[in-house]
Amino acid sequence: MIAPEPTYATLKALHPDVQPASFTLTSEVCRIGRAPQCQIVVARTFVSRLHARIEREIVRYLLHDTGSANGTYVNQRRIQGPHLLKDRDQIGLGSPEPLLAFSDPDPTSVPAGLLRYDEQRLLFFLGEGPLELSVAQTRLLRHLYEHAGAICTRESCAIALWGQTYEPGRDAGALDRAINGLRAILRRANAGAELIKTHRGQGYELVL
Repeated sequence: MIAPEPTYATLKALHPDVQPASFTLTSEVCRIGRAPQCQIVVARTFVSRLHARIEREIVRYLLHDTGSANGTYVNQRRIQGPHLLKDRDQIGLGSPEPLLAFSDPDPTSVPAGLLRYDEQRLLFFLGEGPLELSVAQTRLLRHLYEHAGAICTRESCAIALWGQTYEPGRDAGALDRAINGLRAILRRANAGAELIKTHRGQGYELVL
């Protein structure tokens, strides 16, 4: 039996300042920035020389900001840690304006019983019905959901919750309560299964 040919995701340029116009992510790492040594070169002054990178891990792709001066964005939201790319995600470099589109030729379908987010209604569903979440809980879960499979730091969770820098002395207890409350809601809706994993000293991971 002949094994099927592997399929790889691609990046498509959304502006002439980005070259090449299309790039297939066959390598383990794709570097993006202003420097000519990058695989994706962006000729804009507010883009850092090495601005971001995409790491391929078998069948998934993680976008990292590499300490750029002006940040990396996905779907016009600035990322605060590794971002698990999904089909049709749009990437901005130095500003929310999309400069690259991520295309997965074989996107994973989501079974009906798993967590999913309805962008139009701004609701999360787990099983057959919507989750009853507060505004703050929705913000926190959306942050974890957008980075599913990657560790979200306590700092990035605090920014998602409150829009401010995390201060351990002030925020540690409140963040623990927010995570535990959200974990309890997900546990009740998912027959006791744990969807939020704690990585001590690092942060939290949503496991789907």
